Amino acid sequence: MATVLKSKDREFKEDPNKIEPFRLFSDVSRIQNGIKPQQLNFDLRQLNPGQYSSLYHFHRHAEELFMVVSGTMTLRTPLGLELISDGDIVFFEMGESGAHQLFNHSSEPCTTSM
Repeated sequence: MATVLKSKDREFKEDPNKIEPFRLFSDVSRIQNGIKPQQLNFDLRQLNPGQYSSLYHFHRHAEELFMVVSGTMTLRTPLGLELISDGDIVFFEMGESGAHQLFNHSSEPCTTSM
C-alpha cells in the first residue's frame, strides 16, 4: 500500500533533547499517519536561520544521504566549507572521511530529506 504525505500537511516539531545552537526540527506527519518503517530510516528536517544541525560528527557504522529540498545552507566536511542548496544531494561515507555539519547561514528556513 502507498501512503502519500502531502506537503500541506507537513508539521515540523523540535526535538526536545536539542540545545542551542543545535535546534533541528523534524516533520512528524509520518508518525501522525501511522507510518512505521521496519528497515527504512527517513525524515524531513527543517533547519532555521542561525542554527547548526548538530556537532561536527561522523558515523562509524552507517553511511548517510540527504537532499536539500528547499533553502541554502553551509556544509562543513573534512575538505572545508561549501554552500549547498535546493536539489543538491550529499552522500557521506562511513568513518572520519564522512564527517559533516550543517549551518543555516541564510535568513530563511532550510529543509532536507534524510
